[in-house]
Amino acid sequence: MEESVSKLRRRWIKIKAIVYLPLRPEKAKQLNLPLKLPVLAEDLALITDQDRIPLDVIVRGLEAEFSVSKDPYYQSYLIYFYYEKVKSALNVDDLETANDYVERAGKIEKDYRYDFFKGLIYVKKQEYELAEICLRSCISRNPNFPLAHYELGNILRARKEFEDAIEEYQKAFEIDQEFLLPVVRIGDCYLEMGEVRIACDFYQVAAQRDPNFHLAHARLGVACNMLQKYDRAERAFKRALELNSEDFESALNLTHTLSRLGKHFEALQVFKKLLEKNPEDPVLLNEYALCLRRLGFYEEAKVQIDRASQLSNEAFILYNRALLTLFVNEREGIELLEKVPEQFQSRAFELIDYLKSWTGPLVASRCTEELVFKIKKCIVQGELDLQRLSFVLPQNERTNLVREGFLPMQDEQIDDASWMRFLLAVAISSSKDPIQMEKNVTKAVVAFCSSGIMLAVAIALIRLLMHVKVHEEFDLESYVNDTVFDLQEYHWEFARKVSHTDDETFSLDEIEGKIFTSASELFLALLKVLSVNPTMEEVNAMRDENLKCLCKNVLEVMGCTTDNRS
Repeated sequence: MEESVSKLRRRWIKIKAIVYLPLRPEKAKQLNLPLKLPVLAEDLALITDQDRIPLDVIVRGLEAEFSVSKDPYYQSYLIYFYYEKVKSALNVDDLETANDYVERAGKIEKDYRYDFFKGLIYVKKQEYELAEICLRSCISRNPNFPLAHYELGNILRARKEFEDAIEEYQKAFEIDQEFLLPVVRIGDCYLEMGEVRIACDFYQVAAQRDPNFHLAHARLGVACNMLQKYDRAERAFKRALELNSEDFESALNLTHTLSRLGKHFEALQVFKKLLEKNPEDPVLLNEYALCLRRLGFYEEAKVQIDRASQLSNEAFILYNRALLTLFVNEREGIELLEKVPEQFQSRAFELIDYLKSWTGPLVASRCTEELVFKIKKCIVQGELDLQRLSFVLPQNERTNLVREGFLPMQDEQIDDASWMRFLLAVAISSSKDPIQMEKNVTKAVVAFCSSGIMLAVAIALIRLLMHVKVHEEFDLESYVNDTVFDLQEYHWEFARKVSHTDDETFSLDEIEGKIFTSASELFLALLKVLSVNPTMEEVNAMRDENLKCLCKNVLEVMGCTTDNRS
């Protein structure tokens, strides 16, 4: 009798008290829970809100109930929440726990979900052949399960089997047309295949179907950048960042886009925000430094590139450090150029030879002499004094700010030919040293006519003066090849037009009779005129005084005497 009582007591200890928590029908349906949720009595204290019942509490209660009742009603809920535990574990890469709950579910019933989650675990373990077997088994059990087709597509895409991957993604989307991730992945397949336009179409479809689908906008921006559709890329990246402000990649990609659009101050602000959260990222510091250089903030650019070089010895960072140092300390910059990694040595030594062979200053033509004389008075030890220079220029809102010591840091929409003679005069006034010439012209543009297109035109003008000074002649093809890559960083569209100048047919008579209002069109016309080796008679016949002056100064730099034939 005593032995029977002892056995009964041990059985009682193993049985846990279950309480059935009644749920409102709408709440039970929303949370996919039974109307009477079995909960261990010991877990009741953990439930403080019926809207947020801990997953472990649900699983323990359902396990206890099913172990006693074997009720199919509760069995379906238990299997469902086992797989919820699997999802939770996979999200934190706890593969051991995930596999444990998959096997618990499998001991009750091995349906398509068992194969699917086993496949996901194998994917996490990078055992892709086993993952593929499981996912194909899942699809054979349930051909209309879109997630299995999607995950199988991911495996095939990783193996570069793009056509088969696209087929699986298409099946996933056909089954559930609210599931847009497969549409984006089809785009990714085409992108990796080099079919960027087709990829762009798929990203666009996903973004249009769901304007709040962050990934679609982010990938659309990438594709548009690759297609050099920078206006569209800007819109896509900005929308992606509206939806996810923590998207580092889209923000970094946006800086590239803004640079190509000539929006350098806006790019600068994006860089600053990125560096607040990623202050030790050498690649980010490198790109930030280059952006500062484009805007003429050379000292700060050197500080940032020095930080990057302390964090990384990547060859491109070391080369950029040498290059940016030139603008602050030319002797130190040359010393660094002499030590750059091998893949940059040819470029570095070519630059060193160029700097050492430079014989300035350039001679001004009569049409710029007076302005050059005034600007030289604003240059102190090679550096352009912007406040002093502001009094040389006509008074306006921007010059007033500079006179008061303020530098407006915003992108403007300026493409004005009337600035070209001024920029030419700044270049000639600073031409004793080519590095100083670029510095002073860049600072003048940023201070008084700040826009990406004006910066690009100014850099193109400087490179033109350098080109004809060294070669003592003008070769359009050589100039374009040497210059366009740099111009792309300032303003892509202007660089594109410069690159196509050699391919265009034109009439010199047509140019001679035209008046140019935009700086960019004026400069393109200058390249065309110079390409035909014009006579002084042809130059003097030009209606546009700015074009005439530019031509004369370039010819003067080439060694041609122009003023005695003016």
